[in-house]
Amino acid sequence: MSAFEYTSVLASIIIGLALVDILVSLNRLIRAGRTVQWHWAAPVAAVFVVLTLIQIWWSLYRPDDSAITIGQFLPLFVELVILFLLAAAALPDDVPAEGIDLKAYYHRNGPYFWGLFTAALGWLLLVDVVENALNGLLLAYLGERIFDFAVLGVFASLVFVRRLWWHAIAILLLSSGPIGWLSRSLG
Repeated sequence: MSAFEYTSVLASIIIGLALVDILVSLNRLIRAGRTVQWHWAAPVAAVFVVLTLIQIWWSLYRPDDSAITIGQFLPLFVELVILFLLAAAALPDDVPAEGIDLKAYYHRNGPYFWGLFTAALGWLLLVDVVENALNGLLLAYLGERIFDFAVLGVFASLVFVRRLWWHAIAILLLSSGPIGWLSRSLG
């Protein structure tokens, strides 16, 4: 078994559990029927998380036979933990007997949710910055990733800006990343 095969199993399990968490929460919302006051923001954010999880899982495909240390795997593991927490925060875990208002849930949960999205991208960028700095390629890397730093700023703005119109615009703009990956193939 190659290092890729070995580490991809754990990564796939964590991403799979994250997807299952979203699907179980969605099932509970649907089954709760009329006790749920639906609003676009929470389900759209959950779809955005699903697309991001699939994008991350797809991007992990790098079959080679080179060895990997625990230290090299830990940054990926931290990213996967953040993504799992993000998925777990996308939709409410339970629907109380008195019902739930998804607009209120989104407003209450938004800073935590978007903070996790900010942390996920921020962590990826930090790991890449350190790696490129150690290889003497930091300036070239920063020039190539300026767009990603702008996206990080948009994610961070969603933590603090509570206006739904801004959230709608930002989600629409940010969705171009995962949607753009739909034509990518493995190998």
